[in-house]
Amino acid sequence: MTKIGMTLLRPDWQSPLLPHFGMARWLLIYDAENDQRNFERNMLLMGKGVMDIFVQHRCTDAIFSRIGPGALEILRAAGIRGWYGPADVPASQLIDRLKQGELELANEARSQDRDCTSGHSGRGKLRGCCRQGKDRGEAHPREVSKRRLGTESSAATVKNEET
Repeated sequence: MTKIGMTLLRPDWQSPLLPHFGMARWLLIYDAENDQRNFERNMLLMGKGVMDIFVQHRCTDAIFSRIGPGALEILRAAGIRGWYGPADVPASQLIDRLKQGELELANEARSQDRDCTSGHSGRGKLRGCCRQGKDRGEAHPREVSKRRLGTESSAATVKNEET
């Protein structure tokens, strides 16, 4: 059985990936055998929360645009293959690209540590996703997510979809 986990900006089949692996507020668990989509809320907003959900759902693969060395090591230890996908491509298209063998296997981490005040794990470090946006005068991914999703409740919600 193939189950694919993805770190998304919002609970939507057309949502792009969120560039910061651990800060993904929404995760997609896609069951390729049954063509079923399950959206899970990442309440911890850190890589451990993402990994816990992927392991709980027995994901065999995960698609993300960036991941740090610690999270990649945990992913491998859990027996989950990691794949790099472009952050601006909708989830539905990334699934197709994975099936067609067009995504790059994550053999090494892709992240950068620099000064940051974003408030994510490792305060004082500016991760690659944050640094690039800040260099262009853009908001941190967490702020963009808040604006796009509106006020967030503290309750976890799960949305199931079948096609």
